[in-house]
Amino acid sequence: MSAAMRAMIRADEYRDAGVLLALTRHLESAPGVRRAVAMMATPRNLEVLRKMALAPPQWPLPPKPGDLLVVALADDEPTVLEAMKRADAWLSSRPTAGALVAQGTAMDDAPRTLAQALARQPETHLAVVSVPGPFAAREARRALELGLSVMLVSDGVTAEEEVSLKTLADARGLLVMGPDCGAALLDGVPLGFATAARRGDIGVVAASGTGLLELTGLIHRLGGGVSHAVGAGDRDLTEAIGGRGTLAALDRLAGDASTKTLVLLGRSCSRAVALRAAERAAATGRPVVAHFVGLDGALPELPGVTWASSIADAAWRACEASGVTAPPWETTPLRRPDYAPSQRWLRGLYAGATLCAEALSRCRHLSPLSTNLAVEGVTRSARFRAAGHHLLDLGDEEYTRGRTHPIVDASMRVDAIYNAANDEAVAVLLFDVVPGPSGDPVEPLREALTAVRERSLARGGEISMVAAVLGTEDGSPRRSAVVASLEALGVTVTPDHATAVEAALALLPEGEEP
Repeated sequence: MSAAMRAMIRADEYRDAGVLLALTRHLESAPGVRRAVAMMATPRNLEVLRKMALAPPQWPLPPKPGDLLVVALADDEPTVLEAMKRADAWLSSRPTAGALVAQGTAMDDAPRTLAQALARQPETHLAVVSVPGPFAAREARRALELGLSVMLVSDGVTAEEEVSLKTLADARGLLVMGPDCGAALLDGVPLGFATAARRGDIGVVAASGTGLLELTGLIHRLGGGVSHAVGAGDRDLTEAIGGRGTLAALDRLAGDASTKTLVLLGRSCSRAVALRAAERAAATGRPVVAHFVGLDGALPELPGVTWASSIADAAWRACEASGVTAPPWETTPLRRPDYAPSQRWLRGLYAGATLCAEALSRCRHLSPLSTNLAVEGVTRSARFRAAGHHLLDLGDEEYTRGRTHPIVDASMRVDAIYNAANDEAVAVLLFDVVPGPSGDPVEPLREALTAVRERSLARGGEISMVAAVLGTEDGSPRRSAVVASLEALGVTVTPDHATAVEAALALLPEGEEP
């Protein structure tokens, strides 16, 4: 079927990711609009458009990195022209801060730079940086130069820039969390995607996203409490970064009287760097629990350090070291359905890298096995569909360039679930559910998860669905409400992620399970 495409450029107009997501949804809600994208015109985003086949053969003007792009694909020319008018009207009804200042509105009293904001609020000690990747390192450096520690939410920061920022922070006695730091808990205050957790004496230094959320949520549910949880960044324990963020965080926690037990969690770790971090933690004299995904069985005994076998095991052991004893989880018996002859494979769809990596570490015996993560000995593929067992981190930078993270915008996850529903070879669907700022995390997935079951039944089989639900009863929404919604859709929900992976493996068709 033929289609029409149009693009609009608004020169030198920055809008944040939330505004661009809202505009995209506004345009795609119009009848006849097949696809719409609103993004900043960075070189990386232009490449994303090309890969999505949404880059026009000719631009209205040569786009610059600071320009705002809107591209729409519609059924016909009148519809796509109307979409461009809708986009222009929508953006014009929401003027930028600069435009408001020029109009002399109440916004003219608002600070327009980080320095102005700090002058208004001199007691501030942390800056949260969430801007497009090409500008993130510059803004983080400005914050450090003003004496602020940084939570660097943005991805797209190079390893060289990360080393430079963390070296500067160390020289000034400051801390850089990230890049791609989606969650942290400082002084009991949840930042980013973090959910509320009981205050206590367990200090956490972890990769910055779903692994930290799983760990802190489990500590809370087991009856323990968290003093601080620092997100060091996924790359921090690699050779390239050298653990700079982790070591700086440990030095901070060493001076914190409220922290009695330390937990280290990482992925993509260099063995040497991970050992250095564990030794630094043990040197504080506190009990240390550590789990480095992918290094299981490759680490020697260290005085004062307990190696955990999973994120859940780390939470249990940390609570025990903190003097908290919890009863064992209650588990639900599994029912392996009658699969169709074509059903063989496990499909994992994750919002974060650490849980995806933990799943891979427990599925290495499966063959063929592929993932979009860089894991030695595992075929790398970012395609939604693959021949074999396939686990994807949909929060990876290659998916989020020019888009909002799947914790906020579930559209990419929905597309991936529909892909699984249409794949007659998928037997087990494994995924995580992460409460985010957008309310009920199940509602955007409801229609797609229903389609999974209905389409498999129509083919004479049934797909098993298994989920790990993060969060706590103190979060919003409550974890129990999310669990109930999923179970009503036929999803098996386990107490923790490691158990979810084991359940998914046990549900594989005979001959495919371990």
